[in-house]
Amino acid sequence: MKCSAGQEDTVETLKFWSHRRVNRRLCIVTEGYSMVHRFTIGVIEGDRKVLVIDAGMGMAPGLREYIEQITGSEKPILCACTHGHPDHVGSACLFDEAYLSSMDYPRLESFALNPEVRLQDLEGFALGSPEVLAYCREHYLDNRGTKFSEITDGQVFDLGGVSLEAVALPGHSDGHFTFFNRDEGYVFTGDGINADVHLKKLDREGLLVYAASVRRFMERAGERAILYPAHLPAAFSIETARDVAAACEEVAEGRTQGDPPGETIFGRRAGDSRIRMHYVHNTCIVYNRELIGRTDS
Repeated sequence: MKCSAGQEDTVETLKFWSHRRVNRRLCIVTEGYSMVHRFTIGVIEGDRKVLVIDAGMGMAPGLREYIEQITGSEKPILCACTHGHPDHVGSACLFDEAYLSSMDYPRLESFALNPEVRLQDLEGFALGSPEVLAYCREHYLDNRGTKFSEITDGQVFDLGGVSLEAVALPGHSDGHFTFFNRDEGYVFTGDGINADVHLKKLDREGLLVYAASVRRFMERAGERAILYPAHLPAAFSIETARDVAAACEEVAEGRTQGDPPGETIFGRRAGDSRIRMHYVHNTCIVYNRELIGRTDS
């Protein structure tokens, strides 16, 4: 796949990845540009192929080499992206095959693969670190023109001895997917089920539809499912999904009194008075109060 990095290193290479091994087939890689903002990348090794779930920001060029190092494998590496946002497709061009829902194709070049957008996002993710920003501006992966194959609901990625199933969960993006390993009971949930789920484009009806989708997801996953969200290295239980669904239902019902102004994932106020956060336990959804018919403060 076509992609290129910046100039050769003239300073010490910065290290952006770490990992922990869950079992002999599953590693959780963390890509981080600060101690606060991190991205979860799943690495599943089959007998014939390796599957990477999400591809981080791609603001440094070494993700494939890192994965080859931790797996000790020369097997073909596939990449399946949960959705088409900059922090999920960044390094997809490094792999032998890359998959993404076609519902997210229209904004790839103007948004997810746009160097200006990616560098702007990096300023938030790196918390303004001069060292990280300078390094990534020089060495970031130019991923424009990344080619993706379609993902369809129910598609199975058979890696040899282990398989993952793609299950659609649109809402955070039009083409958002989750990836199930039914044999071992874990799911990569992307940004669809997380500690904070951004649903700013959904109106009241859309939130109810999303809540119903999450509850169907829960039925398919089962009560003992382990959920790996995209922005936290820790796994969640199915309770997080239950709280996301409940938060959507409460907002749709107008139970939003006292909801604080929405915060971005960069930890600062969004600056848009329409954007609010609604919490159920330690989980929140971020929504647009105008779209649900609430304009009071």
